[in-house]
Amino acid sequence: MNSFKRFLLALLVFAGSSALAAEQALQDARLRVLAAYEQPLAHEGPVLLQERGELFFTSNRLLKPDGSQYVVVSAFHLEKGTTRNLGLTEAIPMANGAFRLANGNLVVTMQGNKTKPAGLAEYNPITGAVKFLTTGFASYQFNSPNDVVQSQDASIWFTDPQYGFEQGFRPKPTIGNWVWRLQPETGIQRLLIDGFSKPNGIAFSLDQKYVYVTDSGYIAGNGATNSVLPRTIYRFRLTETPEGIFAAGRIVFCVVTKGIPDGLKVDGQGRIWTGTGAGLEVFSKDGTPLAVIPVPGGVSNFALAPDGGAYVMGEKKLYRLDL
Repeated sequence: MNSFKRFLLALLVFAGSSALAAEQALQDARLRVLAAYEQPLAHEGPVLLQERGELFFTSNRLLKPDGSQYVVVSAFHLEKGTTRNLGLTEAIPMANGAFRLANGNLVVTMQGNKTKPAGLAEYNPITGAVKFLTTGFASYQFNSPNDVVQSQDASIWFTDPQYGFEQGFRPKPTIGNWVWRLQPETGIQRLLIDGFSKPNGIAFSLDQKYVYVTDSGYIAGNGATNSVLPRTIYRFRLTETPEGIFAAGRIVFCVVTKGIPDGLKVDGQGRIWTGTGAGLEVFSKDGTPLAVIPVPGGVSNFALAPDGGAYVMGEKKLYRLDL
């Protein structure tokens, strides 16, 4: 065997052993409780603000004495172990998903309510200032934007399912269950992808050649299930053209083992993570299941940590996953 073939063989052996080690690390993951709450405060939108030593997140739907619904936005201090209410309940009505923008601020999906519009808000974690990026399209209201990401070209992509109407806090929908793209510098927004039952989580591949979107139509807003509706992650190929960017080539990436795929993240190895009724489910870049990490009660969303672990939303518990 010549030296080049030996080199290639060594690379293959190394790659195989690294993959096995990575899979074993997932199987050996350990979950520990960081905080416990009387209400389901740890539900959605987790964003790690590492320079502040805090984790930002949003609650599940809570009830006022009059029966109306609201959401609390919190920050957990990683060193002190304390949680504070950021006071954004009215400023960002029914806040849900969130993402750290390139400018350091957070973009937060606001589902709105029956009197306040749905859309996207930008939150400055230093000053506490909030401004709206979009509150509708033409004369139409959004449904209840759920999750959001920013691409490398600074555009903001978000999912807009009709859960708010089904859960009783939004008016009757006037547009479909779609994925949108917003260019913040111009305010131009356009429908990018349709054909969903309930688009939910969204994430880009590391090279940004693809966008992944979860469809959680299997479970309706009232909790009813429908076996023929998706519990699926779809992958779309992003194509840059002289006329603009398009998402095409829709494929079924994977189906989860329990419940629905909700929050969605891609780690530094290109693996796809999603929160499901089973906990955290992890897939390779070709959709092969790698691990199911059990979490009591399942997971809506989570934030990946720089060390390879994760901060996991457990409703009345906030967890740290250590690898």
